[in-house]
Amino acid sequence: MAKLIIRKYKNNNAESASYGKWFGRLVPQGTLQTDAICRHIAKHGSIYTSDVVKGVVEKFVNCFEELLLQGYKLKLEGLGTFYLSVSTKGASKAEDFTANDIKTVHVKFLADQSKQSEYTAQMLKQKAEFCTLDDLQKESKEAGKELSNP
Repeated sequence: MAKLIIRKYKNNNAESASYGKWFGRLVPQGTLQTDAICRHIAKHGSIYTSDVVKGVVEKFVNCFEELLLQGYKLKLEGLGTFYLSVSTKGASKAEDFTANDIKTVHVKFLADQSKQSEYTAQMLKQKAEFCTLDDLQKESKEAGKELSNP
């Protein structure tokens, strides 16, 4: 199983209650585009080739936008729910608030938290393996390889 790599960082915000403390962030391993995801799906014992999977995924993406813009929440069982939210300017009185007060629209995601889901926060933490970037660099140096710090 691959390990999730953690990069340590120090909170340098003097106004924060956590000023001076160290935290961790995941180091992304890259971004997979649609074609790569479809090839990956097709390799998992699918009877469909990656081009067929890509057609289904592209159709889903088109419908995803359409249905969100119709006001639906989209729940993919075992994965989670996608929905829209808005950021708005405030108005002094309810009757003064209009659609022109909408600043931005956001796509939100809420992971499935049912007991059957493999994507609950607890399940993911149990399944994941972590290492710090420092540990990875140390292992790499011991193996005679140099690793750059992203």
